[in-house]
Amino acid sequence: MKGEYLFEVKSKRMRFAFRIRRNITVLKGDSATGKTTLLSMMYEYLRSGRESGYSVKTDANYYVYLRDEVGRDWTDILFPMRDTVIFIEENNNFVFSEEFAQFVKESGNYFVLVSRAPLKMLPYSIHEIFELKYYLSNICKNRVIKEFPEPIREQLPSD
Repeated sequence: MKGEYLFEVKSKRMRFAFRIRRNITVLKGDSATGKTTLLSMMYEYLRSGRESGYSVKTDANYYVYLRDEVGRDWTDILFPMRDTVIFIEENNNFVFSEEFAQFVKESGNYFVLVSRAPLKMLPYSIHEIFELKYYLSNICKNRVIKEFPEPIREQLPSD
């Protein structure tokens, strides 16, 4: 994959809008900032479409990996994927493994990893770390609108 991919994820009460620009993006944030909510909305839309009550607009193929399915692990599910933006929830410890790092390098996919811990095995850019903070950027008729801020360049040493 090459290029930039826009995502807009909406429910009746919430909207997330962000761009994925590189093969590894890290999404950070404290509890209750919306990380899991975002992935759950995207996952349910993949499963049920409009019946989920959510909408996802993007020009990319995407997949949301929340946890291992019974009888299958991450390799069974992710290895066949190509040209996909893969979102991975933070409770999946395989993202810290050398095997996963090699897969990221060779797969040609983009990855959005929700993680509070540093991912030392992966060569991600500090320019693609988004910190989702709890804030209400716009309230209109009980709608909460969240947009990913620009990457947190000023809070990290330059690379």
